[in-house]
Amino acid sequence: MTNRIGKWLTVLVSTLFAVAVLAAFYFFLLAPRYREIDQLAAVLESEKKVLAAMEQRASPQEGDMMESLAALQKKVPVRPLTEQLLLEFQKAEYISGSVLLSVNFSEEGKAAAGQAGEGKTGTPPDGIETVSAQLTVQSPSYYQLERFLETLERSERILAVESLTFAGRPELTSTAVEVQPLTYSLTVRAFYAPQLEKWKQIAPMLDVPPPSGKDNPFVEIAPPAGP
Repeated sequence: MTNRIGKWLTVLVSTLFAVAVLAAFYFFLLAPRYREIDQLAAVLESEKKVLAAMEQRASPQEGDMMESLAALQKKVPVRPLTEQLLLEFQKAEYISGSVLLSVNFSEEGKAAAGQAGEGKTGTPPDGIETVSAQLTVQSPSYYQLERFLETLERSERILAVESLTFAGRPELTSTAVEVQPLTYSLTVRAFYAPQLEKWKQIAPMLDVPPPSGKDNPFVEIAPPAGP
């Protein structure tokens, strides 16, 4: 009888010890791990929400940036785009009723300090390069010449008319004298930024000086007003 009781006690103590070991293993090892997993799951869910919010905010910002870059490249492209310049000159030719006799392009590389109005000089920003065009144009009168220049100045791409050379015509002594077309040469400079890339700092745009506003220096008959 005593031996049987001793065996039951031994089994009971062993069972209690095993339960105590399992309980200690759960509370000291498994329970903290489960809490860490729950915390990590909560953090992960929170990060997902933050990431989704950031993506929603970033999408319109990226769209605005792309739109700004596209607008900038219309003013200062990353290449010379002489074909685009030729189209601008032909547009001015058509609108003003003038004749474009010749166009010669020359790429000048890095823009140097240039003459501005009244002898002032200006230095373009770093990374801006230039392409120049020497134009020979024939206009029926000074009014068409002025219209040709105004059309260039309204161009979406930044253009600078740097020189204008022509010869004045003799004063008219009779209305029967045929007015000869006005032939003149001008130098137009355009700008481009080869270093301008999608994620690099955008170079500031240049200020093109306004027209001088001089009156017609020639004696001529104004063209009839349109309908």
